Amino acid sequence: MAVITLAACDGANGADTHPKQGRVVPAQYTRGTAAPTSLDEQDRNALEMAERACANRDFQQLFTAIAISPAVRRKYSAPTITSAVLDPQGRVISSRDVPANSYEDFPVRQVDFYYKPAKPRSPGDEDEYLDIQFNQSQSDDFSVDWARVHYDGQSEGGDDLGNIIGPEGKPLPPGTHPDSDGQLLFRPIGNCWQLQEDIRWLR
Repeated sequence: MAVITLAACDGANGADTHPKQGRVVPAQYTRGTAAPTSLDEQDRNALEMAERACANRDFQQLFTAIAISPAVRRKYSAPTITSAVLDPQGRVISSRDVPANSYEDFPVRQVDFYYKPAKPRSPGDEDEYLDIQFNQSQSDDFSVDWARVHYDGQSEGGDDLGNIIGPEGKPLPPGTHPDSDGQLLFRPIGNCWQLQEDIRWLR
Protein backbone atom coordinates (compact mmCIF):
# COMPACT_ATOMS: atom_id res chain seq x y z
CA MET A 1 0.00 0.00 0.00
CA ALA A 2 1.56 3.28 -1.13
CA VAL A 3 1.96 6.35 1.08
CA ILE A 4 1.39 10.04 0.34
CA THR A 5 1.69 13.25 2.35
CA LEU A 6 -0.90 16.01 2.18
CA ALA A 7 -0.24 19.68 2.88
CA ALA A 8 -1.91 20.97 6.04
CA CYS A 9 -4.69 23.54 6.03
CA ASP A 10 -6.67 25.08 8.87
CA GLY A 11 -8.50 22.48 10.96
CA ALA A 12 -11.39 22.53 13.37
CA ASN A 13 -9.08 23.65 16.17
CA GLY A 14 -6.52 25.65 14.21
CA ALA A 15 -3.70 24.89 11.79
CA ASP A 16 -2.05 21.50 12.18
CA THR A 17 1.51 21.85 13.43
CA HIS A 18 2.24 18.16 14.07
CA PRO A 19 3.83 15.87 11.50
CA LYS A 20 1.34 13.39 10.13
CA GLN A 21 1.35 9.62 10.08
CA GLY A 22 1.71 7.74 6.77
CA ARG A 23 -0.88 8.50 4.11
CA VAL A 24 -2.49 5.72 2.10
CA VAL A 25 -3.10 6.55 -1.54
CA PRO A 26 -6.84 6.33 -2.23
CA ALA A 27 -8.07 4.34 -5.20
CA GLN A 28 -10.07 5.88 -8.05
CA TYR A 29 -13.49 7.14 -6.99
CA THR A 30 -16.73 6.21 -8.63
CA ARG A 31 -20.21 7.54 -7.99
CA GLY A 32 -21.58 6.87 -4.50
CA THR A 33 -24.89 5.42 -3.42
CA ALA A 34 -28.03 7.53 -3.44
CA ALA A 35 -29.59 8.76 -0.23
CA PRO A 36 -32.83 7.02 0.80
CA THR A 37 -36.12 8.63 -0.18
CA SER A 38 -37.60 8.65 3.35
CA LEU A 39 -35.68 11.25 5.36
CA ASP A 40 -36.22 13.12 8.59
CA GLU A 41 -35.74 16.88 8.90
CA GLN A 42 -32.16 16.59 10.15
CA ASP A 43 -31.16 14.49 7.14
CA ARG A 44 -32.90 16.86 4.72
CA ASN A 45 -31.19 19.88 6.25
CA ALA A 46 -27.82 18.13 6.20
CA LEU A 47 -28.25 17.15 2.55
CA GLU A 48 -29.00 20.77 1.69
CA MET A 49 -25.90 21.82 3.65
CA ALA A 50 -23.83 19.30 1.69
CA GLU A 51 -25.17 20.57 -1.63
CA ARG A 52 -24.25 24.15 -0.69
CA ALA A 53 -20.81 22.97 0.40
CA CYS A 54 -20.22 21.29 -2.95
CA ALA A 55 -21.42 24.35 -4.86
CA ASN A 56 -19.06 26.54 -2.81
CA ARG A 57 -16.17 24.03 -2.88
CA ASP A 58 -16.23 24.09 0.93
CA PHE A 59 -14.89 20.74 2.10
CA GLN A 60 -15.12 21.48 5.82
CA GLN A 61 -18.81 22.31 5.55
CA LEU A 62 -19.34 19.08 3.61
CA PHE A 63 -17.54 17.14 6.32
CA THR A 64 -19.78 18.69 8.98
CA ALA A 65 -22.85 17.57 7.02
CA ILE A 66 -21.37 14.07 6.74
CA ALA A 67 -20.77 13.98 10.50
CA ILE A 68 -24.38 15.00 11.14
CA SER A 69 -26.26 12.69 8.80
CA PRO A 70 -25.95 9.03 7.74
CA ALA A 71 -27.89 9.95 4.59
CA VAL A 72 -25.17 12.43 3.61
CA ARG A 73 -22.48 9.85 4.36
CA ARG A 74 -24.13 7.36 2.04
CA LYS A 75 -24.55 9.90 -0.75
CA TYR A 76 -20.97 11.18 -0.55
CA SER A 77 -19.20 7.83 -0.25
CA ALA A 78 -17.57 5.75 -2.95
CA PRO A 79 -19.47 2.51 -3.70
CA THR A 80 -16.79 0.62 -1.77
CA ILE A 81 -14.84 2.02 1.19
CA THR A 82 -11.46 0.59 2.11
CA SER A 83 -11.17 0.04 5.87
CA ALA A 84 -7.58 -0.47 7.01
CA VAL A 85 -5.64 -0.85 10.26
CA LEU A 86 -2.00 0.30 10.26
CA ASP A 87 0.79 -0.05 12.78
CA PRO A 88 2.59 3.08 14.10
CA GLN A 89 5.11 2.86 11.22
CA GLY A 90 2.35 2.89 8.60
CA ARG A 91 2.52 -0.82 7.74
CA VAL A 92 -0.81 -2.42 6.89
CA ILE A 93 -2.04 -4.90 9.50
CA SER A 94 -5.41 -5.54 7.89
CA SER A 95 -7.47 -4.13 5.05
CA ARG A 96 -10.92 -4.90 3.69
CA ASP A 97 -13.33 -3.35 1.22
CA VAL A 98 -16.77 -2.53 2.60
CA PRO A 99 -19.80 -1.70 0.42
CA ALA A 100 -20.93 1.83 1.21
CA ASN A 101 -24.44 0.68 2.13
CA SER A 102 -22.91 -1.65 4.76
CA TYR A 103 -20.34 0.80 6.13
CA GLU A 104 -21.28 1.73 9.71
CA ASP A 105 -17.89 2.61 11.20
CA PHE A 106 -17.68 6.33 10.46
CA PRO A 107 -15.85 7.56 13.58
CA VAL A 108 -17.07 11.17 13.79
CA ARG A 109 -20.35 12.74 14.85
CA GLN A 110 -21.25 16.32 15.55
CA VAL A 111 -22.96 17.34 18.78
CA ASP A 112 -23.90 21.01 18.98
CA PHE A 113 -20.77 22.74 17.63
CA TYR A 114 -18.31 20.00 18.55
CA TYR A 115 -16.89 16.91 16.88
CA LYS A 116 -17.23 13.85 19.10
CA PRO A 117 -16.46 10.14 18.63
CA ALA A 118 -19.23 7.94 17.30
CA LYS A 119 -18.15 5.42 19.96
CA PRO A 120 -16.24 6.75 22.99
CA ARG A 121 -13.27 4.66 24.07
CA SER A 122 -14.96 4.28 27.47
CA PRO A 123 -18.72 3.70 27.09
CA GLY A 124 -20.71 6.64 28.41
CA ASP A 125 -17.76 9.08 28.41
CA GLU A 126 -19.53 12.30 27.45
CA ASP A 127 -16.35 14.34 27.99
CA GLU A 128 -14.44 12.72 25.13
CA TYR A 129 -14.13 14.88 22.03
CA LEU A 130 -12.24 14.68 18.74
CA ASP A 131 -9.42 16.93 17.64
CA ILE A 132 -9.89 17.24 13.87
CA GLN A 133 -7.23 18.34 11.37
CA PHE A 134 -7.95 18.88 7.67
CA ASN A 135 -5.18 18.39 5.11
CA GLN A 136 -5.44 19.16 1.40
CA SER A 137 -3.22 17.92 -1.42
CA GLN A 138 -2.34 19.76 -4.62
CA SER A 139 -4.76 17.46 -6.45
CA ASP A 140 -7.58 18.54 -4.07
CA ASP A 141 -7.66 15.28 -2.12
CA PHE A 142 -8.49 15.78 1.56
CA SER A 143 -7.40 13.74 4.54
CA VAL A 144 -9.12 14.24 7.88
CA ASP A 145 -7.00 13.22 10.85
CA TRP A 146 -8.87 12.66 14.10
CA ALA A 147 -7.67 12.04 17.63
CA ARG A 148 -9.58 11.29 20.82
CA VAL A 149 -9.08 14.06 23.36
CA HIS A 150 -10.27 15.50 26.64
CA TYR A 151 -10.11 19.17 27.57
CA ASP A 152 -9.13 20.75 30.88
CA GLY A 153 -12.10 23.15 30.95
CA GLN A 154 -9.84 26.17 31.50
CA SER A 155 -11.59 28.27 28.88
CA GLU A 156 -12.31 31.94 28.37
CA GLY A 157 -16.01 31.27 27.95
CA GLY A 158 -18.21 30.79 24.91
CA ASP A 159 -17.69 27.58 22.94
CA ASP A 160 -14.08 27.18 24.09
CA LEU A 161 -13.48 23.91 25.96
CA GLY A 162 -10.04 24.87 27.20
CA ASN A 163 -6.75 23.11 26.48
CA ILE A 164 -6.29 19.61 25.12
CA ILE A 165 -4.97 17.26 27.79
CA GLY A 166 -1.95 15.34 26.50
CA PRO A 167 -1.12 11.65 27.06
CA GLU A 168 0.80 12.49 30.25
CA GLY A 169 -2.19 14.25 31.77
CA LYS A 170 -0.88 17.77 31.18
CA PRO A 171 -2.30 20.40 28.81
CA LEU A 172 -0.65 20.49 25.39
CA PRO A 173 1.00 23.77 24.34
CA PRO A 174 -1.35 26.01 22.33
CA GLY A 175 -1.33 25.20 18.62
CA THR A 176 -0.16 21.60 19.02
CA HIS A 177 -2.20 18.47 18.50
CA PRO A 178 -2.00 14.83 19.59
CA ASP A 179 -1.05 12.01 17.24
CA SER A 180 -3.95 10.81 15.13
CA ASP A 181 -6.02 7.78 16.03
CA GLY A 182 -7.33 7.57 12.49
CA GLN A 183 -7.64 9.21 9.12
CA LEU A 184 -10.45 9.56 6.60
CA LEU A 185 -9.50 10.02 2.95
CA PHE A 186 -11.68 11.90 0.46
CA ARG A 187 -11.07 12.45 -3.22
CA PRO A 188 -12.73 14.93 -5.59
CA ILE A 189 -15.33 13.61 -8.00
CA GLY A 190 -17.51 15.80 -10.19
CA ASN A 191 -18.16 19.02 -8.28
CA CYS A 192 -17.62 17.52 -4.81
CA TRP A 193 -15.75 14.85 -2.82
CA GLN A 194 -16.34 11.24 -1.80
CA LEU A 195 -15.17 9.23 1.19
CA GLN A 196 -12.78 6.57 -0.07
CA GLU A 197 -10.83 5.16 2.88
CA ASP A 198 -11.12 4.82 6.65
CA ILE A 199 -7.72 4.22 8.25
CA ARG A 200 -7.03 3.49 11.92
CA TRP A 201 -3.69 3.29 13.71
CA LEU A 202 -3.09 0.46 16.14
CA ARG A 203 -1.28 1.82 19.21
